[in-house]
Amino acid sequence: MSGNLETCMAQICSTFHKYAGKDGDAKTLSKTELCELATKEFPALCSNQNKDQVLKGVFGKLDMDGDGKVDFKEFCVFLCCLTMALKEHLKC
Repeated sequence: MSGNLETCMAQICSTFHKYAGKDGDAKTLSKTELCELATKEFPALCSNQNKDQVLKGVFGKLDMDGDGKVDFKEFCVFLCCLTMALKEHLKC
């Protein structure tokens, strides 16, 4: 039986692949795919009325190599940053 953290990591991979590829490239998230992932997987964060502007900014920061897509490595960096922010918020 796998540990909780291992299960979480597998879920991260699965979630990325669930949204990636709808535009034909299964190795990256397009802006549209990332917005769909964020809206469905982070509903509390996306409840802000400025979510489209926020997501556009997030996409720009995630696309570190400027190719107009977010690959898995860039996505993982985003999740790590989000986790650190959550840790600060929860004071744990």
